[in-house]
Amino acid sequence: MSRNFVGGLFVILLAGFATPSLANDLVGSGAIGARGGSLLFTKDAWTKQDAKPRLSGDLVFSYAWTDHATLDVTAGYGWNRLETGNPEFYVATSTPITLGARYFLRDGKVWRPYVGAGGGVYVWSILTQDLGAAKDPVTFERLRRARPGVHGMIGMERRMSKHIAMTGDANYHYIFAKDTERFPSGYNGNKAYAQVRLGVSFFFSLSERINTGLPE
Repeated sequence: MSRNFVGGLFVILLAGFATPSLANDLVGSGAIGARGGSLLFTKDAWTKQDAKPRLSGDLVFSYAWTDHATLDVTAGYGWNRLETGNPEFYVATSTPITLGARYFLRDGKVWRPYVGAGGGVYVWSILTQDLGAAKDPVTFERLRRARPGVHGMIGMERRMSKHIAMTGDANYHYIFAKDTERFPSGYNGNKAYAQVRLGVSFFFSLSERINTGLPE
């Protein structure tokens, strides 16, 4: 089954190369996309010290607002292994739900660089080896919270066809998670992580009328 899936995806992308599309063909369209990559926590002294990069994944709904501006709603998940030697502090995770915008350069070109920014809610957690939420040993508060955060990105998009685009980008996420009162023993600072992703988006029209056969 996996071979059939990969083969089908390859055929779709090959067809996309044969029929490139200009950006203005997509204005007013929506897109469903998937992004896969890796992230590494770079802030909060304890997390940064022990984190080792692992996989991340995102689902993205996009709307091509203009030739240059696209709006994105993203829901994702990523994790890092914590090499602490302590099974009570084993994994760090981030689950973002964000709203963002990307600004594209090189209007009318197949390859288009972009910059983007946004913000939203980030659910961060520190998990035990059993993948339950770890607890601060002093307050017994679970090391899992939903907190606001922001992100910025740079990337490149390749229009494969009117309905397909490939992306590659680098992101930096910052989570306002500092809480020394509930977590006096550690993992209590603001969180941040760097992320790299590759992805694909499938576009569809949001404005075409359905032909009912009835007179207007």
